[in-house]
Amino acid sequence: MNEFINTILDVFKQRRTRVVKPHPLIVDVLIIVALAIYYYVNHPPINIRNPESYGFLVMIGIALLIIIPGRMNKQEMRDKARIGVSGLVLLLVVGGVISWAFTLRIFHAKLYSNRVTVENVKFSNKTLKEVDFTKTPIIDRDSTMKLGDKVMGEMPELVSQFEVSNEYTQISYKGGVYRVTPLEYPGFIKYLNNREGIPAYIRVNSTTGKTELVKLKSLGLKPMKYVPSAYFGHNLNRKLQIDYPTCNFGKPSFEIDEKGYPWYICTTYSYYGVGNKKYVNGMVLFDPITGHSKKYDVGHFPEWVDRIYPESLVMQEIDDNGSLKSGYLNSVFSQKNVMLTSDGYNYLEKDGDIWIYSGITSANNDSSNLGFVLTNLRTHKTIKFSCPGANEQAAMESAEGEVKNYGYKATFPLLVNVNGNPVYLLSLKDNGGLVKKYAMVDARDYQKASTYSAASYKNLSKLMKEYLLETGEESVDQDLQDESIKVKSFTTFIVDGKSKVYIVDDKDRKFKVEVSSANENILAFLKTGDTLHITYKKSDNINIIKEILS
Repeated sequence: MNEFINTILDVFKQRRTRVVKPHPLIVDVLIIVALAIYYYVNHPPINIRNPESYGFLVMIGIALLIIIPGRMNKQEMRDKARIGVSGLVLLLVVGGVISWAFTLRIFHAKLYSNRVTVENVKFSNKTLKEVDFTKTPIIDRDSTMKLGDKVMGEMPELVSQFEVSNEYTQISYKGGVYRVTPLEYPGFIKYLNNREGIPAYIRVNSTTGKTELVKLKSLGLKPMKYVPSAYFGHNLNRKLQIDYPTCNFGKPSFEIDEKGYPWYICTTYSYYGVGNKKYVNGMVLFDPITGHSKKYDVGHFPEWVDRIYPESLVMQEIDDNGSLKSGYLNSVFSQKNVMLTSDGYNYLEKDGDIWIYSGITSANNDSSNLGFVLTNLRTHKTIKFSCPGANEQAAMESAEGEVKNYGYKATFPLLVNVNGNPVYLLSLKDNGGLVKKYAMVDARDYQKASTYSAASYKNLSKLMKEYLLETGEESVDQDLQDESIKVKSFTTFIVDGKSKVYIVDDKDRKFKVEVSSANENILAFLKTGDTLHITYKKSDNINIIKEILS
């Protein structure tokens, strides 16, 4: 009996120590399936100039290193195959690193500086038309997002299933300026419950603030199935990369055409070397409803499209143009004639297109600008105005100083043309993010500033009149009034060395006057109850005292 049991145990021990080798074909299939799953999930571009591709290409090399030698009969052939495949993988990696290293800015400063062609022009009504307040995007991104959330909250049947995307692309649409953004899936479960697609997008007028939730059904359209927030084959980024496996894509931007039809603008890129000197080489126009797409080359983009060149890339190109003309070392050390963009940008509508605007300042990062630069986000055309003056931050502080008693905060300004001169236009917000005032600040002399109530966008025209009045660019003699007022209260503010006195009279009317050599002796000893004989310009906002008569 014991011998029988020992025999059985010996059999089990032999089976446990025996190594079962899977069939080589099964191994090959598993490796190929694993690579296919990785590609489907991560959909990397297959392009040796894109550094994101190298991980996947190395994985393919490792797979070949396992599969190919395994198909060889002789050990000598297997060794040669391993050496050959390993050499190709090593050559790929080393070649990529060398290409990246030798195409850096330090070796090709001139090439990088020519990434964009900057045309120097004179600031005039021909190069930038007089401001049109019906096409002025005065409402910034943060305020737009609040308007979008508000209108979405009024649709309970949608808000429980979808969220508002934070995209809000700035576009020109039917003669006005708008921001548009689609709804999106908040998660996997909501996607499964609404696989028919995204039913709507939000459109916000960047001048008036009018906000609409546009239901595709009302336009006679089906929902958008292929969007970035979808899953599986409906994920926009996955479908794009699988349809165009060798293309390098950035983040698609949402736009609508003149009929309100939704599209995704999918910019394609290439590089000089591996991962360096990124540049736009085309665009794929993607229909999120049908999943159909069409590729366009540079110079052949549809005219209604507004954003092909992304803002971050444009700013980088302009910085390279302004800093690398005299070589890389100069841009780092002596910085002679080095010019950079301001710490921010904004948009303006020009000739039916959306242009990005930023100031140009020296590398010293002082409070002045050397000029302004504008780039068309569809055509890449770039123009520069050589116009020394205050930078955007100084203008924002000047506008805030005009309403210092309220504590409002300024938004990053727009650049507009007022009477042939560059002027900053901006909004002033309270602590809750609500726009309370509009402001204009002279781009050459930031001490010249005016504000007006933002109760209606129509007040922008009134603001311009008041600005022209304060800066002396509009004849106002016939509109001046003479009167004696009794001072009920007054407050003095000093902003950037400029003193202003705000007065409330016994009729609760508001006045403001800038301290000058002609009136400083009177204002220095001003007391409550004093009577002032003034010449002033009547305003719906704050009356402007032009002169205090002795």
